[in-house]
Amino acid sequence: MGTFALSILAPQLGVDVRMLGLIGSTLFAIGALSSLMAGWLIRRFGDLPLAALCMFSVTLAMVFLAGDAMGQGTLRWSLWPAVLLLGLAFGPETPASASVLARVTPLARRPWVFSIRQTGNQIGAMVGSLALPVLMVRHTAWPFGLVAALALCVGLWCLGLVRSDGGSASVRPSAAGNGLREVAASRLLRALTLTVVVYTATQLCLNFFVMSHAVRHWQLAIPIAAGWVALMQAAGLAGRLFWGRVAQRPGISTARLLGGLGVLMGCAGLVLFLWPGTPHPAALAVLFVLVGFSASGWNGVMVAEIARVAGIERAGAVTGAVLLFGYSGLAVAPLAFAGVGDALGTQWAYVSLLAITSILGACLLLRNPGAA
Repeated sequence: MGTFALSILAPQLGVDVRMLGLIGSTLFAIGALSSLMAGWLIRRFGDLPLAALCMFSVTLAMVFLAGDAMGQGTLRWSLWPAVLLLGLAFGPETPASASVLARVTPLARRPWVFSIRQTGNQIGAMVGSLALPVLMVRHTAWPFGLVAALALCVGLWCLGLVRSDGGSASVRPSAAGNGLREVAASRLLRALTLTVVVYTATQLCLNFFVMSHAVRHWQLAIPIAAGWVALMQAAGLAGRLFWGRVAQRPGISTARLLGGLGVLMGCAGLVLFLWPGTPHPAALAVLFVLVGFSASGWNGVMVAEIARVAGIERAGAVTGAVLLFGYSGLAVAPLAFAGVGDALGTQWAYVSLLAITSILGACLLLRNPGAA
């Protein structure tokens, strides 16, 4: 909810696609740099306290936005401080939670448990898509106040769990370091890193720009567009749980599973955005479900696989190193998407990105299952 609050509210705040792209690129560039420090931060503070610090950073960002909006009902000075704080929260949050879950989850259960963890993204985006635009109509500060209150509660909850968790405060020295050496040395981790870069860029642009595309290109009313975005996020939630179950079945190739998801999200997305005019509601429903089911369904499987390859003590650091490249891709993707969208329209920006996703997915799907 915190990361995508500005994109969900962009039409009501008067934020155009170019500015939205700059906001996204700045946020994820900061996230990429902060994710690289995850190994050191976990050693310094512990993984659960680090998760709490991320939540407090989101709280402070939303307090700035709410306070700025209280006066004239528009954002004047708080936008870029909030983007900085959201980026600092976004980067270490996944490595911190990966470190926690790698310690407490049996190996065979990790794809399922990590997928459950990843549903938080969809729950936040789904609730945000439905609730934040409605609250914005009541008062410009209300959406940010709601996110601030929720983030504060979650941060305090994380701190409350520290006392009952024996591993968070005593991470071994072997967990230190940024994990880049392991990524460079492992062919499998390099392949997973490339997949993370492309898939996260696709997922981000779907989450970040589809609301603006639906309102400006398809000429949908804001509440109707928000409903379709929420449906996509709900499908993503179901997809994360479904693919987490599939991935833990014996004999399943993670690479081929991830490849199949890339082909599915690419093909469904291409049909959606190449549809002439405004798609029929039935077509929108089917295609948004397919896109959400695949484009947001792979994350938990991916993080669990990275943690498995890295090992328990290095899970947080190696995940942070992989996400350095993933988030660096995210930093470039919004600007590139906005540039293409500004020149040719967001329709063709989506087509370009989804074509690349389909090609990478096909390569993974057709690869030798025995290759590392």
